[in-house]
This record gives sequence, structure tokens and C-alpha cells, in this order.
Amino acid sequence: MYVMNFTIILFIQLIVLCGSAVVPGCEIDPFVSNAPLLIRSGTSKILYPSYNKTTVRFNVGDTVEFSCPQTTLLVDGARTESIVEATCISNQLFRLTGKKFLWNQISCDKTPVSTSRFVTGSCGSNTRLAEIGFQLDSTRFLHTMTVCFNTKTQSSLWCQTEISSNIASRVSGTPRPYFFQDEGFYNFTVNNFYTRSRQRKTINNLLGLPNNSLKYIDNGSLYYLARGHLSARADFVYAAQQNATFKYINTAPHWQSFNGRNWNIAEADTRSYASSRNVSLQVWTGTYGIATLPHENTRQQVDLYLYVNNGDKAMPVPAMFWKLVYNPADRRGVVLIGLNNPHQSDVSKNIICDDVSSKMTWLNWNGKNIDQGYSYACNVASFRKVVAYAPSLPVSGLLI
Repeated sequence: MYVMNFTIILFIQLIVLCGSAVVPGCEIDPFVSNAPLLIRSGTSKILYPSYNKTTVRFNVGDTVEFSCPQTTLLVDGARTESIVEATCISNQLFRLTGKKFLWNQISCDKTPVSTSRFVTGSCGSNTRLAEIGFQLDSTRFLHTMTVCFNTKTQSSLWCQTEISSNIASRVSGTPRPYFFQDEGFYNFTVNNFYTRSRQRKTINNLLGLPNNSLKYIDNGSLYYLARGHLSARADFVYAAQQNATFKYINTAPHWQSFNGRNWNIAEADTRSYASSRNVSLQVWTGTYGIATLPHENTRQQVDLYLYVNNGDKAMPVPAMFWKLVYNPADRRGVVLIGLNNPHQSDVSKNIICDDVSSKMTWLNWNGKNIDQGYSYACNVASFRKVVAYAPSLPVSGLLI
């Protein structure tokens, strides 16, 4: 009798245990079109898939906030608030607004929209700090990028962001948005000065060339000044974050021959470093100096700008771009530098610190090719001796 009762009790316990084991949590695909941002409840933190995964998981009873900044959250087609808290029930089923809905019934009416704004602080003379991110509600802001903006030259000195360790899971193939000019940063319409005809006229006038000369700005696909991202679109996981990079305060004039070659390789190699080593990197991408070309008559070097109006000059063409890559976990860092002038054969004046790129086995650029953008790398300390507005960080060694 005792043995029979014990067997029955054990059998019941096994049923209970097995029953509880098959109750799943929630697992959703955050990359579906117009998906809301996934916000850790009560915070300004975005949720990502686990390393090397493309889905986000929740335990039963976990809460998450679905957010659609500057858009509307749709639940089974009905318009709701822009941010709503939801509770995981199981699989793709959540409870929100007092009812149960599947993940595929929840979306934004369009991709969430970012905001740019000045914040307290500066990063040097004539500068202000700004941030790009998402206004979640009246008090919470999802920070995505920090920008050091020079109000005198109306140009950005650097943009800082984090490259997530799961960057390899990022969405790709989403529609490319137009660049956007937020209010309060510029005194002119930036887009007008990036047109091929306008930049050709401006540069040629500075250099004493006929307005229609093709000597430096031609009609091909390489020798013109592009809207070069500082923080790259591909450095972000979600479509809304990628779209947020299309702000003019996150750009500077790149010669396209450089932008699409060595600098593109530097960006890709930085992402690969984060992904292959499962580390999240802090990255500052900035500019330094002003590119020059010789005047056609005097042969004197002339600083290049995209905006010139009655002696006022703004939007300088950078002499170089730099990328400070930093791993906060071990405090190692390096600065990648690329020269932004395919027409300059003498690069010596723009070598501002000792080249350590031979130690960077993870770099795959053709660094000594001027046409593709002469590139080199420096340790952080020697770089900061020259570029004082670069961030001051505790650095233990070279990021190799």
C-alpha cells in the first residue's frame, strides 16, 4: 500500500514538473517591418537579441514596453498610445491594454522616428553637445548618439555611439531614407550645398577655376564630396536606429573615393571586431583639419569649404577622418585615421602620430593607397596630444 501511494505521488509530481516545463516564454522577431522599439520597462534601455541570435526572448510574466516614437502604436489595427507596456503570456502572445494579442498584431504605423537636440555641455571652443535618439515619453529619451557640434563652422567634430556585440544580427535591406536637417543647428539649407553643381562651383571659385571645371569635382562616381556618415548606418541593429544616422549633424563632406573604399573597410572591420570577439565597443568618429588644394594661379594652398557666402565660410571639408575604437571592458583602444583628399599626393603633413597599423591584424584596408584614402592608426595618447577635443579615456593598451 505504501509503495503504491508513493508511486502515485511520484507520478503526480512528474506530471506537474513536465507540465510546467512545457510552458514556454515568449520569443519574437524584432526585425519585422515597422516593429516597435522594445524598451526595458520603466527605463530608457533598448532590448537586443542575445549574441548570435535574431529573436528576443522573455520569460512568462516579464514586462516590456512597445514604443513607436513620433509614430502611432497599432494593436490589431487600432491606434493606441505611442508607448504601451505588455506582459509575456507565452510564445508570441502578450497582454496589453487589458487584452491578449499576438506579436504580429502589434506594430507602428511607420518606422519610429528619431529626434536631435542640444544638451548641456561643450567639447571645446565654439562647440555644443547634442544627442540623437528617441523621445519615449515626456521624461524618457532613448539615447543613440552624442555629437560634438561646432556652432561657428556649423560642422560636427565627432559623433559617439556604441557598436553592440550582436551587430552581426542587424537588419539589412531596409529603405534608405533621405538626410534630414533638424532645426536649430544650421543657418542654411545643408542639402543645397551638397549638390554636384553647387559644390563644383564653390570649390572652383575658391581655387580660381572656371565654374564648370571638372578638374576636382567631376561627373563620375568617385571624385565628388558626399554626405559622409560619422556614425555609420550599419553600426546599428534596428531599422529605426539606422535611419537615425541620416541626420546632417552626423555627416561631414567625404571625397567619395575615400568614403566608399578604405573608410568603408575600417567601418566594416570595426564591426567585425565587436562581433567576432563578442564585445560591445564605444566608438567616436570625427574630423580634424581642413583639406586644401592649390590655387590655380598662385599655387598657394586654399582651405576647402562647401558653404561660402560674402566672406562667410562654413561646412569645411575635413583634412582627415578619425575613428577612436574603445573596449571599455579591458580599456584598450586605437584611433584609425584616413586622409580625405584623393588629389593630395604629399601626405606627410597629415601624419599626426606614429603609425601602429602593422600591429592591427584585424584591419584589412589598403592603407597606403592615396586614391582609396591614405590610412593609418595611432595609439590614443599620441592622437590626443594633437586632437585635444577627442575624448579623454583611461587606456590600458592597444586594441589588437
